[in-house]
Amino acid sequence: MNILITNDDGISSNGILALEKVLGKEHNTYLIAPLKERSATSMALSIHDSLRVERVNENHYIVDGFPVDCVNIGLHGNIFPKIDLVLSGINRGVNMGHDVHYSGTVGAARHGAIHNRKSIAVSSGNWDKNYDYIKEAELVREVLSSWIDEFIPGIVYNINIPEKFENSLSSIEVAKLGRRTYVDTYESKPIIGGISDFFLGGSDLGHVPEEGTDFDIFFHGKIPITPLSLDQTSTLELEEFKKRIRVKSK
Repeated sequence: MNILITNDDGISSNGILALEKVLGKEHNTYLIAPLKERSATSMALSIHDSLRVERVNENHYIVDGFPVDCVNIGLHGNIFPKIDLVLSGINRGVNMGHDVHYSGTVGAARHGAIHNRKSIAVSSGNWDKNYDYIKEAELVREVLSSWIDEFIPGIVYNINIPEKFENSLSSIEVAKLGRRTYVDTYESKPIIGGISDFFLGGSDLGHVPEEGTDFDIFFHGKIPITPLSLDQTSTLELEEFKKRIRVKSK
């Protein structure tokens, strides 16, 4: 299988290197990642600006752009063979609940899904910059070996691995997205007149406790996997909204 591996942390990050090291034993792996960290860039895509692409070696490329740029070039830039799977990660930090709307990791996988590839995003609760993520990569290898035929092109399968976990498929549970809560704090520095610098100094991340969500599974020490659809239509609101505006139109 030809696997395009990307992330939003850069090509030298431990997570992406772990995936290459473990999966490269059984698959053809092709790495293409941003020149620098591009966290929380969602599905940003460079349209009007040219992109500088550096060939490190036959299977490694660096892009001066966003994670989605990397996937787009990997799929359509004629530098790799036809890609079967877009794999984004392993991200340092989880992407659960509303995080998936901001995440560059999930955004990259979603771009693969838009182009009808099997697509997986993998994130870890381990924030240690020196951690090698080999155990997580071995779990991904087992997922691919056992379940690859069950993954559908056009869907993103979002996996979040706790810091301490059992390396077994039995530890994985299918979960729905939870609801993240954010409390953001900005620091401001006046420059001149009405001009100031604003810096997002930190965010307190919480979640709404709900049974069966990715948060619920994760904080019980299990590994949630959540299928994410490209269709964001609220089917319930679609019908309810139709009813409400019909009444207003009479």
